[in-house]
Amino acid sequence: MGLKTGSLQQCTVHNGRNTEKRKLYVMHSIRKADLILISACLFFAVFLGIFFAARRGTGSKMTLSRDGAEIYSLDLNKTGNGQMQYYLIWCRDQETHIMHFEEYPELSELPEGESYNLLSVENGKVSMEAADCRDQICVRHIPISSHRESIICLPHKLVVELTGTADEAVKSGSDRQDQRKDYEQDTNREESGPEEEFEELLDGVAG
Repeated sequence: MGLKTGSLQQCTVHNGRNTEKRKLYVMHSIRKADLILISACLFFAVFLGIFFAARRGTGSKMTLSRDGAEIYSLDLNKTGNGQMQYYLIWCRDQETHIMHFEEYPELSELPEGESYNLLSVENGKVSMEAADCRDQICVRHIPISSHRESIICLPHKLVVELTGTADEAVKSGSDRQDQRKDYEQDTNREESGPEEEFEELLDGVAG
């Protein structure tokens, strides 16, 4: 009877040890599987980041749209030779006027009640320098320089978007120049400097 009791105790201890070993083995397997899964997810995330960054590219064309209709486009590869350029988008009597300046324009001369946005372009980066919209979200937006990046001014229904790559800009550079000429003809812009055109518009408002 005593032998049976001793054998039973030894068997119970042996089974307990085997159970602990199995638990440790299962826990080790789970940790190893988790590490493999986490490593695979990190690798996949890095791969996607590199893939989309490579496809994103640098924007070479700036497009301005108001109420969903394109009103102006600009080849960023041919602006200013590294010097900051300014583009004033001014809406008067439901007509949009776009003026180019090489220096910061005097916005205080604009008549009250007219909506405006002032863009700056330098080395392929586009920023919203100033606007008279109520929320100023577009002005606080970081500069954009990549393909499909945009700055939106909701109160003025204005969208500034960058598209294209350097290769596309070379292929379609002549088409963009034609589009710009057509826009200038449609809006009856005269062959004068930006300051003179600005003064003419102001005189028209005052008159």
